[in-house]
Amino acid sequence: MRNIARRTLVLPLVAMAASMAALGGQPPAPPAGWTDSFVMANGIRIHYWRTGGEKPVLVMLHGSSDDGLCWTSLAKELTSDYDVVLPDARGHGWSDPAKASDPADVLAEDVAALIRELKLDRPIVMGHSMGASSAAWFAAKYPDMARAIVLEDPGLLPRQPRTGRGTMNVEGAHARILARNQTSYDDLVKGCVESSPKWGLEECRIWAPSKRLHHPSNAYRYRTFAERPPMTELFAKIGVPTLILKADADDETRKKNDAVAAVLKSGRIVHIDGAGHNVRREEKAALLAALRDFLSNL
Repeated sequence: MRNIARRTLVLPLVAMAASMAALGGQPPAPPAGWTDSFVMANGIRIHYWRTGGEKPVLVMLHGSSDDGLCWTSLAKELTSDYDVVLPDARGHGWSDPAKASDPADVLAEDVAALIRELKLDRPIVMGHSMGASSAAWFAAKYPDMARAIVLEDPGLLPRQPRTGRGTMNVEGAHARILARNQTSYDDLVKGCVESSPKWGLEECRIWAPSKRLHHPSNAYRYRTFAERPPMTELFAKIGVPTLILKADADDETRKKNDAVAAVLKSGRIVHIDGAGHNVRREEKAALLAALRDFLSNL
């Protein structure tokens, strides 16, 4: 049985490697009809993609080291019903870099400023990981600015202190980001396919360009981690409907996550079986079903 399981994993990787060679190292183009632009918001130039149309607006905030286009696969499923806005967070994609003086809540303030500058009327705001933290903090600070909040695998439980070799530091993070900037597109795709086989080749091709654009200035964010409020504090201030799409977890962790989600006045948490931190990339169908159910009831 072990040999069969091993072949099951290896054969798709071989097929994907052959597909990569045929593609010639070219990232996929954004879908036809999507437009991109810049806006000055919260003191910086923020780049964003937009799908358009006279529809309710959905703003999607990506995770750390990703960019707006990393939402492409999921956003394409939603464009028939929503005008989707995909900003690059500061220091990511084509937006301006972060600064050492940035306060801990700067990304949440960037979201509020973007919404104001684009004159969006109570959009739905969805975020993944870093973007989920930004969305939750934004919703707590500006309770009337969004229609609803969706959080893809936010960190709900308190962070464990890091010590020794695992300690985050600005210099080390700066060097790691810069090294990834200089990794070729083909090598990034290959590494993604090998380390995250559940994603599929197309998702890795969408993901890879963001790593070369991820600015080393984001290392400054590590200095402000301790200043972030716990999710329980933020959730107590969020009054709009909120959906949490959480990675799979053991029973004890699920209970702890459920307890944090229970602080929300109008919230719901769904643990997606079989999913890791990148829920939509690993169990897209299950996440999409939960998301559509939530959106249909707003």
